[in-house]
Amino acid sequence: MAFLEVKDLTRIYGKKDNTLTALDHVSFSVEKGEFVAITGASGSGKSTLLHLLGTMDEPQEGSVFLEGESVLGQREAKRSVFRRRKIGFVFQEYNLVPVLNVEENIQMPVRLDGKRMDPQYLEQLLKILGLTDRRYHLPEELSGGQKQRVAIGRALANRPSLLLADEPTGNLDHQNGLEVMSLLKRSVEEFCLTLIVVTHDPAIASMADRVITLSDGVLISDAKVKHALSADVSAMDGRDAHE
Repeated sequence: MAFLEVKDLTRIYGKKDNTLTALDHVSFSVEKGEFVAITGASGSGKSTLLHLLGTMDEPQEGSVFLEGESVLGQREAKRSVFRRRKIGFVFQEYNLVPVLNVEENIQMPVRLDGKRMDPQYLEQLLKILGLTDRRYHLPEELSGGQKQRVAIGRALANRPSLLLADEPTGNLDHQNGLEVMSLLKRSVEEFCLTLIVVTHDPAIASMADRVITLSDGVLISDAKVKHALSADVSAMDGRDAHE
């Protein structure tokens, strides 16, 4: 059984004669530990697909199974708990709480679940993300790259099995964007995650194991990536992120 199974996913917006088919019977599967990039032109259905995978929207047709469990058709209260415990989200906008410092922002999903974060795990995240010396800084005191690293830490706080990222480098310059993607890849390996990233950037997509391409809501390509990473990306692997 695949880690993630998507079958005939269809999402239509609008009613009667004024409808838009954002996704049209999209099907694919993802194995545990894979890094999959979803690409396509603006309006191709990339973000709609991610929202459905993350249980933030419901389709008209189709099903999604995560580790054998159906993620659709649940009541919102149950979906909310499922999202918090099983899925981590990283968005283009950092969405940090301005009055909370770095480590407080990272711990927020755990606190919302009525738990306390394992101190050793928090220290591990701060080290991997290169934020140990920024732990007490507020978001306004951080650069864009640092804010996105905090957002990654927050997404990993509850030890999710699936990490979803929607244009995570969209607000960053090229170098910081590559560093953020390097950290996401390292997180996949370090914590045995499965990563799905929506991106319009071919350089980002080339870092994935597979690239799924959408066009007008239809899956038109699903291809393995032959890795030939550039020296600047390879040089970033295995070291803490920096400014």
